[in-house]
Amino acid sequence: MSERRTRLDRTCIVLHEPQDVVNIALVIRAMKNMGLSRLRLVNPAEFDARRIDGIAHDTEDVVERIRIFDDLPSALADVNYVLGATARRRSTRQDWLSPEEAAASLVGREGGLAVVFGREDRGLSNEALDLCHGLVCIPTNPDHTSMNLAHAAVIILYELRKAALGPADWEARDLGGKRRRRTPPASHAELEEFFGLWERAMEEIGLFQGIDPVPKMRSFRNMFQRADLDRRELGLILATAYETLNFARREKKRARDRAKAEAAD
Repeated sequence: MSERRTRLDRTCIVLHEPQDVVNIALVIRAMKNMGLSRLRLVNPAEFDARRIDGIAHDTEDVVERIRIFDDLPSALADVNYVLGATARRRSTRQDWLSPEEAAASLVGREGGLAVVFGREDRGLSNEALDLCHGLVCIPTNPDHTSMNLAHAAVIILYELRKAALGPADWEARDLGGKRRRRTPPASHAELEEFFGLWERAMEEIGLFQGIDPVPKMRSFRNMFQRADLDRRELGLILATAYETLNFARREKKRARDRAKAEAAD
């Protein structure tokens, strides 16, 4: 396992007195999405692994690692640094961080790490917040600060993933989970060949009729150059230009054929 992924693996998510198994399942799904697998439940009101499987599919590996505790100190006993998620700031002196700042703070530390979320109706009590080294608060509308547990979790876990894995994990993937092959950028010569073909295509469909084509082509150049095309993308636009030329020529031939037929009549 790479060091970057180890940062995620040594971070556990703690749900303190969760009230609804659906919210537990949605947090598990968010954890699976963001690559975390260690969940601790403190005195949950209900817990049924079979119901979780029906709500959060393909998360059996996370469910199997769940640990259940009777109280929060026991759940945090082996952890070195704890952040508590809260919608309110306390008057006591304590680090208060945005999700982005909290994620950077966590992944830069050694040892076991934990993020604690409170119960749906009341959040974390002052006694629970006292057990946290710092607080993380999502900057919401001040007139409506309370968030759904799973929504808050996915925002914070997303920032954790970004901070832990960095740009190296941001390669685009298709829906099948495969990494996209990187296509080389289009060369200057290839672009110049394209611009010549594009100008011919635009002339063929009458875009430059009665006007100087140079300003129009300069605008086209600016647009396509800003796009920073790779060879695959350039090939697609080249095919469009060729098809435009072919279509215009076919239409002109049809027009000539119709004119001949009308003249013969």
